[in-house]
Amino acid sequence: MAKIYNFPTKIFRDITKKRVDVVTIASGFMGGVVKVYECEGTVIIHSENKKSSHASISNDLGQVKEWEIRYAIEHILKRGITEVNIKVSNTGVVHIRNKEINSLSQ
Repeated sequence: MAKIYNFPTKIFRDITKKRVDVVTIASGFMGGVVKVYECEGTVIIHSENKKSSHASISNDLGQVKEWEIRYAIEHILKRGITEVNIKVSNTGVVHIRNKEINSLSQ
């Protein structure tokens, strides 16, 4: 996968071990493996199981930035921008989910 975006020098740190509370809650309704990342107030919760991969991005201090969304797609989900669906909730949380491949063959 070619990187198409130049990220700031900031990177997200894996804080999964420090956020056992978040992992426990997210594992309960998302299932699979849950990881938590943080960078300057922005938090990414990534869950992955056999069927899908999902990232939720939030920032209590303000709006989620475009580079943070692209970082989550390229570095955490390990996908291209055209391989995901992006939705923003009413609370400003960005949800990114890999597109499901539908097969018409039987």
